[in-house]
Amino acid sequence: MSSKFAALAANVSQTFRVEIIDQITDLPIVDKDGNKAFIDVLSTDSDAGRAFDKDQRAALRRKAMKSRNGMAEPGDQLEENIQKCAALTKAWHLVDPATREVINVPCTADNAAELYAVPGMNWLFVQVWVAANDAANFMTRSSPTSSSTPSTSSAEAAS
Repeated sequence: MSSKFAALAANVSQTFRVEIIDQITDLPIVDKDGNKAFIDVLSTDSDAGRAFDKDQRAALRRKAMKSRNGMAEPGDQLEENIQKCAALTKAWHLVDPATREVINVPCTADNAAELYAVPGMNWLFVQVWVAANDAANFMTRSSPTSSSTPSTSSAEAAS
């Protein structure tokens, strides 16, 4: 079903490629063959992101219904963000920045959650999380300006 507001929407069904930036050099990390390290991530507003949020709300409701006072303590927000980011992570090419060796670990939600949760990995998690939350990364627009072509109007020719 198409919305009358579709022209305003980000394309959240496609992934965005986050090139992993080395925090020491501020340059993209590359492997020995010159291939950049990356993580492909969906938008937090994608179907997968919305499904994750819905599941979290349902779990919170279930906790509230089981409690004596009808209130439930929310979970740890960082942990929830890590789990959501892991669910949105769809592909990667990981590289050891020191040796430039490829890290051959399959891209799964469980492996992504482990990657983002390891102490000392916040620098990487933040790069991916910020990209997944930035709607501009999922916007596609044609160029508003066309290439300039010489005018052949008679008014210009006369001047």
